[in-house]
Parts: sequence; C-alpha cells; structure tokens
Amino acid sequence: MTLANLTIIGPGALGILFATRIWQVFPHVSLLHYDKEKARRMETSGVMVVEEGNGTVLKAFPKITANAKEIGRQELVMVLVKAFQTSQVLQDLKVLCGPETLVVTLQNGMGAGDILARVVPGENLVLGVTMHGANRRDERTVVHAGSGDTILGMFHPGSSDINRLEGFVRLLEKSGFITYLVQDIYPVLWKKLMVNVGINPLTALSGLRNGEILEHPELVSIQEKAVSEAFTVMKASGMDIGMDFKEVLALVRKVCKDTAENVSSMLQDRIKGNQTEIDFINGAVVRFALEAGTDAPVNETLCLLVKYFTSTGWNFGLH
Repeated sequence: MTLANLTIIGPGALGILFATRIWQVFPHVSLLHYDKEKARRMETSGVMVVEEGNGTVLKAFPKITANAKEIGRQELVMVLVKAFQTSQVLQDLKVLCGPETLVVTLQNGMGAGDILARVVPGENLVLGVTMHGANRRDERTVVHAGSGDTILGMFHPGSSDINRLEGFVRLLEKSGFITYLVQDIYPVLWKKLMVNVGINPLTALSGLRNGEILEHPELVSIQEKAVSEAFTVMKASGMDIGMDFKEVLALVRKVCKDTAENVSSMLQDRIKGNQTEIDFINGAVVRFALEAGTDAPVNETLCLLVKYFTSTGWNFGLH
C-alpha cells in the first residue's frame, strides 16, 4: 500500500507528535481538530515538537481543520483522541472513510476499538500501542518526553489484511517511529493495560510522577494488588501473554523507573481539570471481570476514586 494521504484525528500531544514527524517526510498529512478557531490559529502558525533530551525542534505545517469535509476521503486515518472521546469522532470517520480506508487507533486502555468498530469494518480496523511519551506545552507545541516501539495489529487477529499496513509502517519508520506488525495485537494491549493499571490511577490520586510511586510502600502495595487482580482477570478471560505475574509486576516497576520523571497522562488530565481515561484502563479490567463471571474490587475502587475526584474538581480541601 502506497499512501496518497492520511489524516490524524486529535490535536493532543500524541496527535501533534505524529503529525509533525510524519509531515517531515510526507506532506499529505492533515490534522482534524475539534475547535474551528484553534484549528485556524494552528494551521497559520504550524505545529512543533521539542525533543526533551537535546532540545531539537521540528516544525510542521500540515492542513489543520475542524471540518472533515474539507479533507475528504482518506486512505488512512489515525484516531488519537482520548479514549472517552471516541464516540464523538464516529461521524467524522464516516466522512473521511471509504470502503478501503484503514483506521488505526493508538489510544490508551481497551474498549475504544470496539466503539470504532461500530462504523469501521473489522477488516479495515487496526489496533495498536505506542511507547512514545509526549507532553503538551501549549496548543501547538509538544515536548517529546520518551521514545519506544509502536506495535500494530488487526482488529481481527490473524487477518491477511495486515499486509495492507506495510506502506504505513515504512512511512512511520521514515518518520522516526520504530514500528512492528503482529498477528495478534491483544496480548500486547493487555500487557500495556496492566502497566497503565499499575501506574496511571496511583499517579493521578497521589499527584506523584511515575518513579515516585516506588518510594511509598503504601502505593507499592496497592500497585501490586491492582496488577495482580488485572492479571487474574486476564487469565479468566482466556488470554495468555507469555508472562507470569512476577514478570508482569517487574515490567510495571521497570516502566516506573524508566519513566521516573514522566507525568502520566492521567495526572496531566487531573492537573488540567480534564476527564480521564480511567473507564478504559482500570474500568476495562472491571468490565472484563464481569464478563468472566468474577469481580475486580481493587480496580473498581481505584476507578471510583478517580471518577469521584474528577467530578469534584480534585479539590482535597475541606468545604
């Protein structure tokens, strides 16, 4: 597949990171915004990525609009909005997608793919994860805080449609994203889910950076319980990721150390007073538990706490 055009839905940190890098080697990339005025300003000024390590700056001038009709049918669409915003982009996808359009999601947690599948045929839907971290500095600038692999697979595991992604993978590689295709993406999604389960809510509730969790025995204990519960639910759901619980817990703590200075996406949402993706992370564990005929009280409690503080504006003071 040789791409003629692609659109990224979502003007957040990850959307700007991918749009900016891809534009350096592929000018036929558009960014679909949700706000007409912001889109106009960003298209005029361009978008920018600052590399945290060395201060290198990349600038890009993709087409940026809030009107999907101005973009029209695309060969590939990346959905990079927050998971809870997925249902809001379904109408735009109907405008952007033709019968052969590939739709790729790299959203956090699990469940957004099922929402996209309401309007995107399974043979055109690609799920994935990326280990890149990016923090928003202002509406047009992000700081690239960490690199890692990007892994993609079809919504229906084992589908030969995965071969259609080869051109996109080459484009991502040219853009600086190390990318792999796998026949079954779901073990990868579960692995990342368990990492997020053990980090995101704890940082949001405590206000700590990723690495600081490990400095507090109470949080370490909650982390182990939450990840253990998610691992048990995963097994009850019939999924095998080729790792035992000790290996998974070691991975979670390695990520804490490797991203010690990172402010998790959920903590960023708390700081900004935004809705979080808790329903697609710890909430996903609760849903899978119900489907498997069991429960997940630790993850449910974390989910409820985050949702409570989100609804009250994260005000910890007395009234």
